[in-house]
Amino acid sequence: MAYLRDVVFRSPLLQWQRLALGSADDSWSPAYQVEAPRLLLPFSRCFECRIGDHAFSCDPASALWLRPGEPYRLRQPWAGQRSMLLIVDAELGPSRRAPLPLSAHLQLANWSQGLAQQRVEPLALEEGLLALAQELLAPEAARAVRPHRAVERAREYIAAEPQRDDTLGEIAHAANCSAFHLARRFRQQTGQSLHGFRTGLRMTMALERLRQGERHLATLAADLGYASHSHFGAVFRRHFGIGPDRMRTNLVAPPPR
Repeated sequence: MAYLRDVVFRSPLLQWQRLALGSADDSWSPAYQVEAPRLLLPFSRCFECRIGDHAFSCDPASALWLRPGEPYRLRQPWAGQRSMLLIVDAELGPSRRAPLPLSAHLQLANWSQGLAQQRVEPLALEEGLLALAQELLAPEAARAVRPHRAVERAREYIAAEPQRDDTLGEIAHAANCSAFHLARRFRQQTGQSLHGFRTGLRMTMALERLRQGERHLATLAADLGYASHSHFGAVFRRHFGIGPDRMRTNLVAPPPR
């Protein structure tokens, strides 16, 4: 896969990169194997991964762990899809998908800003990134749940355009499943509602736009599917404890002179 890569941090133990997919491919790739263990953290749109007999969606609410000797295939239909990549020298179990909470996206954004401001020491960052990987891939988070196809279709549909104001019936139709069955299955498999999943994706998008210095919060709210700036601000504060304007200040403060 042709990625544009930006190295955020490198040490003998690990490497942190930002990735942007250069071109889309709606067909399954050949089988790949990684040379070193790595954790892929999507933060826009989604892609599919197949490991063994299991195919599943990878979106900003999921982390993908890959290790050498375990072939995988990808289907990436969205050019420009962006992810973060941690290449770590660690044994954290078999290749798999794991839940990626919104708090992890915020922590990575804060560390990125800390590097820009030269207020994060390399040792502290190494320990923090490794601890994050260990937390995401902890044994209790590694339950082998066979992906339910309707749930995966719903994840793909929502993650493709989280700003759409889809109804439960529309999502269920896209997933080729009854609304009642989908709502129950989705909560069972992901631990959250369809609405909670979509909101988490919107908040991830908001964090990235604010990190890039988005100045027009009303435009951001509309782009994320909110009918008003005030509604967006209330949802944002509920998830992060501060408003989007304050978060933008925190994430784009200039480096020291």
